[in-house]
Amino acid sequence: MAKLFEGIRGDKTNADIGWMSSKSPFYNSGYLLAAEELVKGFDERPTNEKDSLVFPIVFLYRQHIELTLKDIIGTIDRKLSETEKRKALERHKLLNLWDLAITQYETFISNRNISLVFTEKIKKERDIVKQFNQTDEDSFSFRFATDKKGKNLLEGIDYISIKNFREQIALVLSYLDKMNETISHEST
Repeated sequence: MAKLFEGIRGDKTNADIGWMSSKSPFYNSGYLLAAEELVKGFDERPTNEKDSLVFPIVFLYRQHIELTLKDIIGTIDRKLSETEKRKALERHKLLNLWDLAITQYETFISNRNISLVFTEKIKKERDIVKQFNQTDEDSFSFRFATDKKGKNLLEGIDYISIKNFREQIALVLSYLDKMNETISHEST
């Protein structure tokens, strides 16, 4: 019997992760890809599948956003030779991470006199992250039905439109992509 985490010769389902010098981008894109795959054809799924899949879908998007924000913060820290922001990377609060990433990003653009900026003025994105943070502050609400005391984590939410959620999250994802593009175009 093969070990649980072992490749099998000739198995087309093997994932080749040994070559990666940094797995971080693959974690980020993996969570997003998984969420996008689950959203495909969501409207045609049976109700019981929709009612079950909503939790991993929202969690996967949230995890992608959290990891992307942490990567942005870490990348800017390295480019600006700062280390005081590292403590923030141990937390899960999206709004705090968003605000820190935006502040650092603006400082980075200003300090480096970057003229090739792909982001526009933030409009709705922070409000969307704030709503997400209010519902799932510490990344528990879509992983567990109840908190450690047995309280329902999604109390008061009866319906979640995946279409609406996806449309709003797309604004945040687009902004993060544009931040990354601006940062990537700036040499070290």
